[in-house]
Amino acid sequence: MSNLDDVKSSIYPDASSVPQPQSYQPQTQNLGHPPQNPSMNTPQPTNQYPPQNHPPQNVVYVAETLNFGPRPAQLTCPHCHQQIQTRVDYTSGLLAWLICGGCVLFGCVLGCCLIPFCMDDCKDAEHTCPACKSYLGSYKRIG
Repeated sequence: MSNLDDVKSSIYPDASSVPQPQSYQPQTQNLGHPPQNPSMNTPQPTNQYPPQNHPPQNVVYVAETLNFGPRPAQLTCPHCHQQIQTRVDYTSGLLAWLICGGCVLFGCVLGCCLIPFCMDDCKDAEHTCPACKSYLGSYKRIG
């Protein structure tokens, strides 16, 4: 039986030989203020990289795209910066020519085929500024 007692004592040591756990006392730290002990100062961050010289940046101005219709439009001219109503010049475009060709195919050859060239609603519109005479854009019926 002594062998059994030796095994028991090696597996289950006496309570006196077992080290007792130390009591845990949490340390409170005031996170809003620096530490009270000067020896506990945290190291200050250092600039590890030398300053870099960046090339000057280019400024890009994006022009607002103007969508024109067949009639004059109220806008601020991008060239002279005045509040204007565009001047519209009508030119014969693809729609006028297609209607003329269709009239010829249906037998309107005695001048009726020229009617689309007299109607502003069949022509393309070119918008210009009445103050500085600069071209602003166009409206195409087809194409």
